[in-house]
Amino acid sequence: MKSAVRILFLFLNVLLALALLLCLTTRFFNPQSFPYIEVLALGFPIIFGLNCITSVFWIVSKEHKKYCIVSLIALLVSIPMICNYYVFGKKEPVKTTNNSLKIMSYNVMGFMYFTWRKSTEVKQQIFLHILKENPDIICFQEYHNDTNEKFIVLDSLKQQLNLSYVYHNKLFSVGDNHFQGNLICSRYPIVNVGKMDYEKTGNSAIWVDVAIGSDTIRIYNSHLESYRLSQENKQTVNEIRAAQNVEVAQVENIIVKLKNSIQKRGSQVEELARSMEECPYPIISCGDFNSLPCSYSYQRIKSVRNFTDAFLECGHGVGATFNWWPQLRLDYILVDPKFDCCKFKRTGLKVSDHFPICCEIDIQPSK
Repeated sequence: MKSAVRILFLFLNVLLALALLLCLTTRFFNPQSFPYIEVLALGFPIIFGLNCITSVFWIVSKEHKKYCIVSLIALLVSIPMICNYYVFGKKEPVKTTNNSLKIMSYNVMGFMYFTWRKSTEVKQQIFLHILKENPDIICFQEYHNDTNEKFIVLDSLKQQLNLSYVYHNKLFSVGDNHFQGNLICSRYPIVNVGKMDYEKTGNSAIWVDVAIGSDTIRIYNSHLESYRLSQENKQTVNEIRAAQNVEVAQVENIIVKLKNSIQKRGSQVEELARSMEECPYPIISCGDFNSLPCSYSYQRIKSVRNFTDAFLECGHGVGATFNWWPQLRLDYILVDPKFDCCKFKRTGLKVSDHFPICCEIDIQPSK
């Protein structure tokens, strides 16, 4: 009996190790053709943790220590990728200079517009946070604006923070008063603009060229395809996490939504990458990519110019930016390698389903 249990556990151990290695391959395959690998990779931190547990189990066993090699090999190969999720050890921030640029990226979830009783309170909390951070440039995703409301964030940003240069796209609009989409606010003049409204989705990317002294820098603000999980879907995930029984149809519905969103991002990220490749200026790419660090989308964008990931360069701890699921890092600030990242900050402001991220960048480093 013990022998049968050991063989079963070893078989499950091999499956876990293979699953971990398969997660690592997702960066190489455009999800338009291979979406299910990235679906599996959503659980990469969990699969990594389970392999750690199985390794420890075999190591402390009396007679079968050798079997720990199954997971240990997969774990060793995975260490570089797990370091894209967590920064171990706090790094000393680089001293900022007069040439530093502070940029913020934040998916504000429409300021809770559809739960209107909370909308004003949420907007005020977000504005006070921005006022405290005092960024030079802000990239908003899912920004909601309604000129009929009493408190308009955009007007306050212009007046109190001197973020008077603005560019936005209107993915959804009602007359001349209401719109929702991506928005960039800048303290520096915007000299050129562009946008990519992805067909048959509610997502987009916009860019602006800002003039800072004699230099021009392009800022991208991207909101790639969302997972579009309903409250029922999220409840099912919570039940799975709590080891409760769920119906197969509920799980299938979630997997289909994940697959569809991942496939759409595969085409969106190629359009975004082409735009970046054609850009004549240094780039700072911000936004809610809805993609994990091990994903094709993140790796494709990062590789366009060998961008520096601001969190990995000068952040620390857990980089998760998604309020609902504690291990998901979906929001990024990627910086042209000619610039230096000085300070990175992720604030635990729980008024949206995403956390705001902010980075100070030296745009004229001495190197």
